[in-house]
Amino acid sequence: MNEPLLKTRGLSKHFGGLKAVNNVDMELRPREITGLLGPNGAGKTVCFNLISGVYRPTSGEIHFQGTRTDGLPPHQVATLGIGRTFQIVKPFASLSVLENVLVARGISRYTSFSRSCSSWRTKKEREEALRILELVGLADLADQKAGLLPLGNHRRLEIARALVIGTSLLLLDESFSGLRHEEIVQLKELILKIRENGITVLLIEHNMRVTMELCDRIIVLDHGQKIAEGSPEYIRENEKVIEAYLGRKGRVHAA
Repeated sequence: MNEPLLKTRGLSKHFGGLKAVNNVDMELRPREITGLLGPNGAGKTVCFNLISGVYRPTSGEIHFQGTRTDGLPPHQVATLGIGRTFQIVKPFASLSVLENVLVARGISRYTSFSRSCSSWRTKKEREEALRILELVGLADLADQKAGLLPLGNHRRLEIARALVIGTSLLLLDESFSGLRHEEIVQLKELILKIRENGITVLLIEHNMRVTMELCDRIIVLDHGQKIAEGSPEYIRENEKVIEAYLGRKGRVHAA
């Protein structure tokens, strides 16, 4: 069995008396699509912030490809190959779609002042940015202003920028939110294609149907704690998961 790409042990983040994430063990396997589910306030986005270095854990450890990463700042975590999207998409509206991706490619130059001042519009940089836009289906819109894109393409552009960094692990935070049915189908196909390119995916998603159809494995949080983990079929029938989403009274009415 392959070693996990990323694993957490006893991962916790407390804000005063609030235990947003509490003693969570998690493993992400190479080339797997894993869902991170839970009601609002369960600690899902806090987990993303811990993995990506935005937050420093109160306790516990994070290991990525054998390297301990908890406590590293976000820019150092990013250079390891971990990219992420955000719930609210905010591209550089006045820049073109291509320029938005080129800006993200600056991650390789920001560690040095002299390199950060070098040209970011070279032929090589453009070719690599266009390759990523081709992957996400935006190559034909490369010269369009990013601010003019509809929401579905904004989501794709956000994923393109994350892919510049996320060469090994991609964290998707509610990427399906607000999309029409056709856009959801297309985005599911894109995520499967990303996995085919060897990239592991961890996603937060409130659309249960999408999660069940797309994910190989699902981890469920409630009040900061992991309450279930397994296949979509197992999670669908899990008593603790049903109770977390519906509550005891809700379960009676749903029955």
